[in-house]
Amino acid sequence: MTNLLNKALFPVAFLFAHLAFGQSHAAGLESMQLENWDKAISVYSGLTKVDPTDQSAFLSLGNAYLAKGDKDNAMANFKAAFDAKPDAPMAYIANGRVLLLQNNAVQAEKQFGKAKKYAKKDMTTWRQIGESYFYYIAPGTKKPNLAKAEEYLKAALDVSSKDFAIQMSLGACYKEMSSGGPAAQHYEYASTLEPKNPLPKLMLAKVYRIAKVPGKPIIFYNKALEIAPNYTPALRDKAEYLFFVLRNYEDATKAYKDLVERSAELKIEDEMQLANSYYLTKDCIATSDLVEKILQKDPSKNYLRRLQAYCDYENGDYDRSLKTLNEYFQIVTPDKLLPSDYEYHAKLLLQTQGDTLHAINDYRKVIEMDSSRWAIYEDIDKLEWTRRNYCGALNVFKLYLDSVETPKATDWYNFGMRNYFCKDDSMHFQKAEMAFAKVTESNPEAPIGWLWAAKSAEKLDPSPDSIAIHPELANEYGKARVYYEKFAEVAELETDKNKKDLLKAYQYLAYCYFVTVEPDKFTIVMDKWQALETDPAQIQTISEMRAAFGRESARTNGGGKN
Repeated sequence: MTNLLNKALFPVAFLFAHLAFGQSHAAGLESMQLENWDKAISVYSGLTKVDPTDQSAFLSLGNAYLAKGDKDNAMANFKAAFDAKPDAPMAYIANGRVLLLQNNAVQAEKQFGKAKKYAKKDMTTWRQIGESYFYYIAPGTKKPNLAKAEEYLKAALDVSSKDFAIQMSLGACYKEMSSGGPAAQHYEYASTLEPKNPLPKLMLAKVYRIAKVPGKPIIFYNKALEIAPNYTPALRDKAEYLFFVLRNYEDATKAYKDLVERSAELKIEDEMQLANSYYLTKDCIATSDLVEKILQKDPSKNYLRRLQAYCDYENGDYDRSLKTLNEYFQIVTPDKLLPSDYEYHAKLLLQTQGDTLHAINDYRKVIEMDSSRWAIYEDIDKLEWTRRNYCGALNVFKLYLDSVETPKATDWYNFGMRNYFCKDDSMHFQKAEMAFAKVTESNPEAPIGWLWAAKSAEKLDPSPDSIAIHPELANEYGKARVYYEKFAEVAELETDKNKKDLLKAYQYLAYCYFVTVEPDKFTIVMDKWQALETDPAQIQTISEMRAAFGRESARTNGGGKN
């Protein structure tokens, strides 16, 4: 009975062992296709321990080490492949790979030729011959000899075109050769051989992604996930494609949520990317919740403190945001800091009534780290202006204006104001006048440009006291006349709104017309001035000027008379 039972169970045990072997090798093949060398090393190492005679596992393990750049371990495993079965065809492959690593390509080719001769219809042997060149990079070259790998793998198709692993290897070979069409063909054929295997469809998505074919990658990511909804490589690759390539953050958020909820091989980095996606889609509540969970798992993920601080700022919790960001600055090294860290820190200082000078320095750091953020000069300018550092504001605004392709009227206005109040420059009123003149060119219907151009030019006139001492200076008076005339013209459309400045303009123009003895203009402007004036002292001045007009020389050369 025992012998009978053993006989009955032996085929079943053999079947399960065969299935386990096939599944493990499939996992190794998947890892190699996805270039997950550490996982491939783990899978194939496990296979060699279960079956020390598994030459294919040793050969693939050696290639995984070779892909990582570890030639010593690659050499050791190629030698172990030979020792496992010295009389098998794969022993020649093992010898050939050892010879390649010894830079003896001629003898290696002879060994591969022998393996080919004895391989018969063993497709694993055929594939391993081709893959001998897939990961090996000869001295003095930068890439593997993919043409040689293609030659051997295509020869294997003559033996059998229905071998899944051969088709996958050819697909990978053409993908590395940047031959998207043939790569897609072989992955498509592999997919028909194993229609329930999501890997070929995932590789098709990768091929179309490399080729930048619109729409195709998502189609094949979705096809892979239709077969295996919890297939981590496809879930992760789809999310990364949406996030990093398409920058479609809404769809990327959904994809990362699927990855986090479905994946059996979830990494903390996946959750971190979901937090990033939440932040970029302005879901700061979800961001904060997820960040707290991740930091509970691994407090070393300091990068997330940045997102937490950013989100607190967006949610209006400025005190906690500033506290978190300050802690972050103390934890990370300077090379890990981003321009946005300094920008948020500056904004938080201003929101919490912190050190304005520190905020200014933060903003300067942003531009220092990223020159494309020159627009922040405008923020610095406003801070300097608010603290009445007018010359500091002017210096910063110059840098801002230099970067503006086509300055607006408001830009010229701000530039004019900073020149007007910066007393360090002896030419500041002339420069202010020029800036305000630009405002009038951009928007001639706005009174403000004419007004400030007039105020700037007026500062260049000789003062009344100077004229009293040196009457001949009256000839130089009136530099603001044209500006005040134009200002009055446009401001009179809203007299009540502009009353204060109109009174100033009328007074100035009245004196201009007085000294140049222009009776018609003098009478008109005096009437306008008197109609608005309410100050008794000024009303008295109006009467005196009317009485004096034309009775005394307005100019040093005798002037004109009524």
